[in-house]
Amino acid sequence: MRTIGPGSLFVLLLATAGVASAAAPAKKKVAAAKAPMASNDEVAKLKGDFKWGMSPDEVGARMAERVEATFEERLKKTINDPTKQDRVRKEMMAEAEKVKKYSVVKFDGQKTGYDVSIIDQEFTQGVGESMLVGKDANADRYFFFVNDRLYKMYIAFDKEMLQGKDFKQFGQMMQARFGKAREVYIDERSKAGVTHKLDHYAWATKGGDTLRLVDRSSFYDVYCLVIADAAVAERQAEIHRAHAKGEHPDTLVESVTSSKSDGRDSNDNVVDRITGTTVRRPGDEPVSPDIKVPSPVRAPTPEEVNRADPAEAKSAPKGKSKPGDKPKVEL
Repeated sequence: MRTIGPGSLFVLLLATAGVASAAAPAKKKVAAAKAPMASNDEVAKLKGDFKWGMSPDEVGARMAERVEATFEERLKKTINDPTKQDRVRKEMMAEAEKVKKYSVVKFDGQKTGYDVSIIDQEFTQGVGESMLVGKDANADRYFFFVNDRLYKMYIAFDKEMLQGKDFKQFGQMMQARFGKAREVYIDERSKAGVTHKLDHYAWATKGGDTLRLVDRSSFYDVYCLVIADAAVAERQAEIHRAHAKGEHPDTLVESVTSSKSDGRDSNDNVVDRITGTTVRRPGDEPVSPDIKVPSPVRAPTPEEVNRADPAEAKSAPKGKSKPGDKPKVEL
């Protein structure tokens, strides 16, 4: 019988480990797909003269300037007709005045008309966010702020822009403008089963912004572009997720913590309920309204104690005192 020395045993174990590692399939790390870069020029056109970090007042002023800019062509065409030009100028001033009277919507916990709307997935109540609405030539533009600083714009295209296109067709049109996008799919569960559905298109930008094309046609018949400061948007997304978890506590935990409890098991009298008998525990006895608590006996005063005759106290038989007797206190 051959024996294996310590050195040979080590070599054998090492060889065995090599065979095992060679047989085991190598695990590949699958990197998350990155969104392609959008055209810088088209992103710049989309953002216009709005910059991240602007206050609502600054955004409102830019909105008024954009309204006035839309009238420039009409003003040029009426330069030889003072009457028409005056009418166009008055119209321009009226529209600009409407914009200047913008109202910032604060998402501070109070329900608003936007909680069930085209933008209801873009904000969370009670996390320092607010919004105001502007109007472009062919879209509504929603400006989102966190702590009164602009970080996201949501552009909802007018139905005329859609031209009867489905989401994929409109996505192709936007890719012709911004460049190739990444298609993001989700699994949508229903009674009929699971549907693998195109959720949105995504682009990145060299300036550190994110760009998405989202489908809101199920309820609102519209497609929307969302551009945001990537760093701030990701931070707000994390806050939204954490806030959503806090608003929907576990129902079992909630039922236990919210129920009234006296420290006793609610099922500790299950045998009594089955047998029809009732065994009361200390503290279970009902309090009768007829119970009368006796008043405490009056203690003798020091004067009465000193006035008592010790001889009489010793010789007097115990019993009821007669009228007129002095109170007798045994010392």
